[in-house]
Amino acid sequence: MPASLTFNADLRSLKQIRRSIIDAASCIGARRDCIDDIVYAANELITNTITYGYSGQVGPIWIEVWNEGDTLLVSIRDAAPAFNPLSVPLPRHLFAHGQQRAGGLGLFLSRSLLDDLQYRTLPHGGNELILIKRHAF
Repeated sequence: MPASLTFNADLRSLKQIRRSIIDAASCIGARRDCIDDIVYAANELITNTITYGYSGQVGPIWIEVWNEGDTLLVSIRDAAPAFNPLSVPLPRHLFAHGQQRAGGLGLFLSRSLLDDLQYRTLPHGGNELILIKRHAF
């Protein structure tokens, strides 16, 4: 049965969100390295939801953590305006002419840590991301 968690869309909630995902994934027996990857990705994606999706407004974030066989899954749902982060092109170059890129890599890093990232618009508005990490057990 999935662990279901609800949080306020507030950057101050991120520490509690990360801890809750770690605890839920640990309880179902996921490997620590896989948990670390999925938590990092979730943190980046939730930060984007709070910052850009809700734009500082109050709103909920619902998280579910479960497994299907040896696959660890995390669903992140919100009530923010519909936005598909998979439509954002990944950066072609991480560094341009010897200069570090400042920000904007969260989606790239999240996608590189996961085996799959799925998106759908919720029927009554909002978004759902499903983070998938295979061979996690």
